[in-house]
Formats: sequence, structure tokens, C-alpha cells
Amino acid sequence: MLNYQIEWRGNEHTNFSSREGNTPLIIVNHVADASAASCDSWFRSSENKHSSAHFLVTFKGEIRQYVRIEDMAWANGLKLYDIPKAKSSLVRSMKMNPNLYSVSIEHEGTTGRLTEEQFQATLWLHCYIRDYVKNKWGYQIPMDREHILGHFEIDPLKKPDCPGKDFPWERLIKELQKKNTAEQWKYEGIEFLHQYGILSDLEGWKNKINEPMPVWAVCLLIERIIQKYETFKHTQRV
Repeated sequence: MLNYQIEWRGNEHTNFSSREGNTPLIIVNHVADASAASCDSWFRSSENKHSSAHFLVTFKGEIRQYVRIEDMAWANGLKLYDIPKAKSSLVRSMKMNPNLYSVSIEHEGTTGRLTEEQFQATLWLHCYIRDYVKNKWGYQIPMDREHILGHFEIDPLKKPDCPGKDFPWERLIKELQKKNTAEQWKYEGIEFLHQYGILSDLEGWKNKINEPMPVWAVCLLIERIIQKYETFKHTQRV
């Protein structure tokens, strides 16, 4: 999977507020019903007083960010009396504004039909959000349809079609679960080495999970493993 760059686009006019201590639990997909340029202009406009999203994925596969994940974007808000009308059982059970515990992704377009570049970018972005939340809050968002939602599942009255009739739900969830399984072994290795005192900074190593490792660092890691093994052998003989 390609490693994408996220372009920061938020400015002094971008709408956001505090999560009030809440952990992100869900990722919510939207369709912009507009071009990327139009959406970008609106999110950054001083005239916009009521909407925002954390991310936008363009037809070309560009990823733009408007609100920090630590903050609350204004994309999935509900009045308390509308929460029981949500299609998502998780949203109904939370009994609070979904903006407080969601991360929002807008997609350029009108029907939810994604270009291949756009699909691969949003696939990567979902994994990025999952890992970011895990590293920041210690909670891993499950890659399933209870936690990867469409706006229509939060607000079926005002947004009955968002993120569009052609949004590739089946393919997205299938690919997310495949990548989730494929990448888990990486974290298991880091946790194993940390358990035995070979790696000290657990979260630091997890944050660098996909970064290349220089030869000297590989050699140092092997040296530490050998030292631990020799110490273990000596202890066993004694």
C-alpha cells in the first residue's frame, strides 16, 4: 500500500471545537456532493459557520486535512432528541453528540463512486486514523460496519443518501479487514521484544512501524537480542 502525504488545509476560519475528553470511536464517511475545490473553499471560508470535516479525499487520491483528530469537526452533529432516530446502534447507545467521538472523511463527488486513486487513498486514510487513535488514546477502532459508518447511519432524516448510493462499502470493509490482519503481526513482534526488555519505547516503535531501519540499528537490535539470550543461558546454568 502506498504511503500518502496529508496536506494540512485548516485555517483561522475552519470550524472545530473540543472533544471534551472523548476518544474517537468511529470513522464516518461522507460524499461532498461537490468538487474538491468547492469543498476546500467552503471549509476554509469565513462565511461557513456550521460545518467542517477532518479530511477530504479527492478524485486524484490527494488527502487534505482541515481539523486535527484531537479536535471535534462539525460533520455529524445531532440534537439529543434526534439520536434515537440514528440507524447505528452504537450511535443510539452513546446518547451524546456524535461529533464528540467521530472522525469524518469527505469524498469528492456526488454519488459516492470513487476513482481507483481515491479508493486507495481513503483505504490508507482509514488505516492511518485507526493507528493514530490507537497511539494517541490506546483504543483501536474496529474495522467493521459498526464502527466504519456512513453519514446516513447517523442522520437518516437529513442525510439519507450520504455518502452516496455507489459508495464501495463491501470492498472497503473487506480490504480494511485484510490489511488489519496482515499488519497485526508487526505490532505483535514489537510487543514481544518490549516484553523482554529489548525495546524500551513501545509507543515510539509502534509509531515508526512502516519506516525503514538503517543497518546500524538492525545490528544494534540483534546485539541486544544476543545479549539477552546469553544472560538467560547464564541464569539457567546457575
